[in-house]
Amino acid sequence: MRRDIPSDASMIMDDRNLKPYISTEKATENNEATMKGSMHHDFHAFRSQLPRIQYDFSEAPTTVEIGRREAIKAAFRHAWNDGYIPYALGHDELQPISKKSKDTFGGWGATLVDGLSTLLTMELHDEFQAILPELAKINFTVNEPISVFESTIRYLGGLLSAYEMTDARYPILLQKAEELGQVLLPAFDTPSGLPPTQWNPVQGMTPANRTLIAEVGTLQLELFTLSAHTGDIIYAEKAQAITDTLRNMGYEHGMHIPGLYPTGIDTNRGRFMDAMCRVGAMGDSVYEYFLKEYILTDGVPQFGRLYLQSVDSIKQHMIQQLPGTELLFLPPFDTKNKRASNVMDHLTCFAPGMFAIGSRLFDRPEDMDIAKGLLEMCVYMYRSSATGLCPETWTVADAEPYNPLTYGMSRSQLSQARDWWYGLATTAAPTRTSPQPPPLQPRVNGLQAADKRYLLRPETLESIYILYRMTGDKKYQEYGWEIFEALEKWCKTDVAYAALRNVEKAPTDHEDRERNQMDSMER
Repeated sequence: MRRDIPSDASMIMDDRNLKPYISTEKATENNEATMKGSMHHDFHAFRSQLPRIQYDFSEAPTTVEIGRREAIKAAFRHAWNDGYIPYALGHDELQPISKKSKDTFGGWGATLVDGLSTLLTMELHDEFQAILPELAKINFTVNEPISVFESTIRYLGGLLSAYEMTDARYPILLQKAEELGQVLLPAFDTPSGLPPTQWNPVQGMTPANRTLIAEVGTLQLELFTLSAHTGDIIYAEKAQAITDTLRNMGYEHGMHIPGLYPTGIDTNRGRFMDAMCRVGAMGDSVYEYFLKEYILTDGVPQFGRLYLQSVDSIKQHMIQQLPGTELLFLPPFDTKNKRASNVMDHLTCFAPGMFAIGSRLFDRPEDMDIAKGLLEMCVYMYRSSATGLCPETWTVADAEPYNPLTYGMSRSQLSQARDWWYGLATTAAPTRTSPQPPPLQPRVNGLQAADKRYLLRPETLESIYILYRMTGDKKYQEYGWEIFEALEKWCKTDVAYAALRNVEKAPTDHEDRERNQMDSMER
């Protein structure tokens, strides 16, 4: 069935833009496009026109690297086989101390579905095969409010990732993804095309006509991919309609600075409800998705423009530097009053990876410097705490707006300034040696933890991984291993891993350690 395509969807569905996912054809003179219904399943044969971003790894893994890999694999197995499977199978979360289950996202098994791609990545094929029958038990039509955003990124993303990683050998994965897609579709039928935060599939209604910019800006990858694999363009239409709405928002919609999207949105009126822009909680992933949509579509210019406009505004208005250090700080920003907060949260630590990837794709070396500076901030908050783990939020008393003229000094000056807290001279080219973790200096510049909880956040580790894969610098391996060892020391329970109440307190005995643990392990 042929459907009208919103403004830019025809461009996205046309030419080379969703290769290898979608095969398209030009349609009639009114610029429609339709799916042919055929799919390219040979993903490995695809060759992108975008620049290569990965470091050229020519060396085989060392014995140390192999040992660490197996230790991390064993940690996952501990949480999966000793905790989730016996105590929470089919539920969303395991409570790692009480050994009970908790349902926070529809009760469909968020950990199960979100873990499929991890099982495949770790080559745990027996565990993957064993869990597949559980998928058939999921009933997505529940009479309760569900999160459109979480359902998309965790369930749709988990199912479609596993479908692609197994070369489409398991139809149940796509079948369940399409079932969920159909359940979610009516939520997009709002005056603005923006779905609300929550949607009741049975009652066909929402508790409130509101959403967050991160929630509506973080659906496109999954919906584009669902259209690609089902041959039904409706999901891509809904995703593109959101992008069109965001692209066309201006001052009359509550947008004060191009590219800096405030947080709350009225889905009926299609306008922002506040002026606070966040690259952390409630705002983060919209910026990341602009970049990933550009990659997924192999360079559709619209997504590149949206990403670069946002990144340039973030650099101009939001990023701050700590004088005399390499640390960069990225707090929320009041776009109406042009005033920055003094708080940064752990969710913001995805941004170094985003800046690094964008720096290579768009040939912007300064953005790689920013990526490294932001990552050093996040890593520093891990390494300078009593437990080696990061607080949820932290504040700084002495920061100034980012200025590439003062932050990006000459090569020798930059090296000296950037090594202030660990006393190692860096080289212009990455090293493939195995450096010892550098010694720390005491915290300076009024930098301190605010919310001292550690909620098992993955963002810093994600950015560490990306920076390592892009630069080859083994320093990032050491950073990641330090965090893993801290997790093993302070968060491990009999069956899994627990969040912490206070990262600034190093427990002195086993009972003290248990008192510092929370009965929570988010997906």
